[in-house]
Amino acid sequence: MKKKLILCFTVLFISYGWAQENGDIVLSVHAGGSISNVSTSGEFVATNMRLGFNGGFGAEFYLSENWGLELSAYYNQNGFVIDETEISASQITRTLTLHYLTLALSPNFHFSEQRNWYLNAGPYAGFLLGANQGTTQVKDLYTSTNFGLTAGFGHKFSVSESGDTRLFIEIVQQLGLTDISEVDEDELSLKNRCSSLNTRCRILVGLVKNKL
Repeated sequence: MKKKLILCFTVLFISYGWAQENGDIVLSVHAGGSISNVSTSGEFVATNMRLGFNGGFGAEFYLSENWGLELSAYYNQNGFVIDETEISASQITRTLTLHYLTLALSPNFHFSEQRNWYLNAGPYAGFLLGANQGTTQVKDLYTSTNFGLTAGFGHKFSVSESGDTRLFIEIVQQLGLTDISEVDEDELSLKNRCSSLNTRCRILVGLVKNKL
């Protein structure tokens, strides 16, 4: 896991240095709510969606007025809810919460006349920080890393007269591609699914204002 973290941060800093030479940098912070679940294969009890949240930082490096490359690091929650009534007579629900540090790399396409709409998509790597089912720690039952794709759609609003700061509202979809279960069953597979509604604040650093 340490080697993977070092590799991800190395890529981040190399990209950051390249962008600084071009002077086109937008920094951002974001936070929002999420709805997560898992896709399953094999014999596994049906799951329900759980509510969570996410928040973190990002830096977008503009390649042109319409295209940018964003690197982001953020905390996010995944997981699901199991309704015990489906497998027994008890009226109990169990909520699994998976805590991740996620690194994502996303090409961004900014469009419309003012370039105030954008689309993005790209890979992500999630590093498991913890897993709990209620008050019970179950981290050993899940893989330490999770890889997949993320995609987003958003709109930006100016919140300062200078145009240096803008507020973004975005919808983000996370699609896990790797099995997160450590249970040794060939037919059992769990993959993360998560949708988020985020508010993002971006601050311009040394670039032409109409690119923001």
